[in-house]
Amino acid sequence: MRRRSTKLFFIATSTVLMLACVIPSLAPAPTPLPTFDPNSIGTAIVETANAAARQTARVLPPTLTPTPTLLPTKTPTDTPPPTATFYFVVATITLPPTQIPLGTSDKPYDCQILSRTPQNDSVVAKSSVFEARWLVANIGKSGWDANNADYRYAGGSRLHQGGVVRDFEASVSPGSTIEIVVNMQSPADAGTYSTTWKINVGKNEFCTMDLTIIVQ
Repeated sequence: MRRRSTKLFFIATSTVLMLACVIPSLAPAPTPLPTFDPNSIGTAIVETANAAARQTARVLPPTLTPTPTLLPTKTPTDTPPPTATFYFVVATITLPPTQIPLGTSDKPYDCQILSRTPQNDSVVAKSSVFEARWLVANIGKSGWDANNADYRYAGGSRLHQGGVVRDFEASVSPGSTIEIVVNMQSPADAGTYSTTWKINVGKNEFCTMDLTIIVQ
């Protein structure tokens, strides 16, 4: 009996030792824990934000892109040429002294006074020096030969300066004109003064040229 118990104990012990060796090999090896990546959080955040943006883009209506509207192009129209405007100008003929119609005379020696400067009754300051001018036309039948023609002081106030006789510088044919000039000076006293000059050709005296001034 005692030998049998010892044998059973030995068998039981051997069985326990065998199981202790076999069981660990049969059990599956434990799965190692994954290594933690510190950048994975940032990556996840970025991916989440991108996914949210895509979803938002799907929900929102498409952005309207303005299409430029072209302004209508003005169609050129034919512009009619301007209509010519005619102006009728009625000219007023004013004859200058040299174009005043000349008279005619049957006398051999005669003249026509066309203008006088200054005009009669012009106001002149006291002791003023001025020129008296007469534009004279020969309307007679004979010419005024410069060799025997002159003009001279004939009466009135002695306003002239210099001699009383002045020679013609050129001959004057019938129908031509000449300007006779006499240097004068007004008196020192106020008043009205008149002077007279005439043309002489040989012994023929004609063409009275007068001038009246008012001295103030």
